[in-house]
Amino acid sequence: MKLIKTLFKLILLIGMTSCSFYSLKGTIPSHISNIYIKPITNKSADQEIVNYLNEKINDLLISENILEIVDYDNADSRIDITILDVLDSPYTLSKGTQTEKVDEWKMSVKARVSWLDFNKGETIFNIVITEWGIYGTSLDISNDGIDNDGDGLIDSEDSDEIGTPRNSARIIAANKIADKILTKITSTW
Repeated sequence: MKLIKTLFKLILLIGMTSCSFYSLKGTIPSHISNIYIKPITNKSADQEIVNYLNEKINDLLISENILEIVDYDNADSRIDITILDVLDSPYTLSKGTQTEKVDEWKMSVKARVSWLDFNKGETIFNIVITEWGIYGTSLDISNDGIDNDGDGLIDSEDSDEIGTPRNSARIIAANKIADKILTKITSTW
């Protein structure tokens, strides 16, 4: 009986260990080990968003070691990203002497993202992601008193609130989109 309990514990331990190893790559199909990132298509008037999103998606895939980034000819899969729109809209207003004035702006970035499986010849997902960053009218986002990314932190408490307000909002939105893409890749199956 003691031998059976010991064997059961050993099997349970092996099962738990193998499951934890498997979960490092999430639920990515086993036949996909790499990805080609097609150059981002931009249908918006904002030319800089492409650079930030491209940099962030590459950094995340490399740092998380989810899929190896390869050239098109050696790829098991491909990610296509199209920036559909970048829109700045008033977020908060205050009463001015004659009219209302904008105190905070919301930059929304809308992107279509498709992940294609070359081995099976099918689309794994095709989604639209919209993310945002908030910015004020000050010259420096690090002292504007705004929670620019919705994480509950402001100014010196928040490591990603640096630089010019609109550019920082752009970076915040690009980072959020890249995070959502990575989450979608690892939770698809």
